[in-house]
Amino acid sequence: MYALRVINRTTSALVCRTWVLSRDGDAVLAYPLLFEVAPLCTNTTEIPVWPSDFASFDRAIAEVAGDGVHCIVEAAAPARRGSPRSRAAFAVVSLVAVMSALLAIAAVRVALPRIAALAVPPETLSGTTIAAQYGAFGVGRLTYSVTAPDGRLVQGGELAEHSGSIPIAIPATAGPGAYTLQMMMTGPLGRANETRVINALPAKGAGPAEIAEISVKPAVAEPGQRIDVAYAAAADDGYVRLVGTDGTIWQERPFSHTGQAQFVIPNVPSLRELRVVVRVRKGRSIAESMAGLVVWHAMSQNEAAAQIPGDANPSVQDANGTFAVLVSTVKSGHLIRVHILSPRNGMRIALTDAQSHELTAQDVGAEADIITLQAPSVTVPTRYTIVASFTDGFGQESLVAPVTIVP
Repeated sequence: MYALRVINRTTSALVCRTWVLSRDGDAVLAYPLLFEVAPLCTNTTEIPVWPSDFASFDRAIAEVAGDGVHCIVEAAAPARRGSPRSRAAFAVVSLVAVMSALLAIAAVRVALPRIAALAVPPETLSGTTIAAQYGAFGVGRLTYSVTAPDGRLVQGGELAEHSGSIPIAIPATAGPGAYTLQMMMTGPLGRANETRVINALPAKGAGPAEIAEISVKPAVAEPGQRIDVAYAAAADDGYVRLVGTDGTIWQERPFSHTGQAQFVIPNVPSLRELRVVVRVRKGRSIAESMAGLVVWHAMSQNEAAAQIPGDANPSVQDANGTFAVLVSTVKSGHLIRVHILSPRNGMRIALTDAQSHELTAQDVGAEADIITLQAPSVTVPTRYTIVASFTDGFGQESLVAPVTIVP
């Protein structure tokens, strides 16, 4: 007779079966009936096993299985010779071993940190408060944190209870954003964590019209070339225009929430400055921002060299009213001198190539008059662009002017 006691501290039923393992390694069902242990219950059962029914009897095996549980314990075969007292002592020792193993497994399972549930609504409106439902088991310190799309900590702390509800206040913003809720449990037996994402949508009509950024690529283009405009704006409608410095509207595209527009440079004279103007509206508020680009025709080496004598006149390059390139054609490796006509907030002067890659740059202070940039080494006349970026009342703005580097 084998006595098997199972302490079920899980929330699902466990099924117990008894096997006999022969000396040649074959496992045979020792008892035709299995018994079930209900959730959160203790069951003790005596199982008769007849050694004479099996050709060779090495040991008995009890298998306990259920949802997330698979435990196997074993006991030696009863001695065929010996006193009843020794057999009883052996049975007691086996029972104690089985119970100790089961209790150890149950204790480890109870103490192991585990976050069983963490539920939040996938979407919500900005400026509202949601409830996060959670449940955790095990021994350890339970904490949570809520971070904004920019990584800033919005809310967090330690939780005294292992189950409950957390009120999470989503800040009111004009644009959409993804907030991250992370819950972590740290204990002596390890660590468990779960993460959920909360997508905050702007409330209809919330916040004024806003243009966060605008960029034009390439910043220097030829007639007939396509340019790509990228912008980020919070608005209901508006337009994107390609205009000249004299106010001529060359092309127009409707505002798109995807923040993209494309234009084809019209057939205008070389060294003509154009601007991309983004104007949007939301409710009664209006926002406008612009970025500049330069239209030019590729020159041969002779044409570039012919320009050198007349390039010392700065009035050719100061049409934007913010800065002027004192000499528009510079020898390879020499200094490019830029005259600051009107300092702006957070102004930065950079030298970029035809792919809008920044080669060198300087931050311009309020007292700056003339700054210098190092010209790259070239083997053929190459057109580059001086880009001035700064912040004005409408947001980020950029102005450009061409410069030619010759060998």
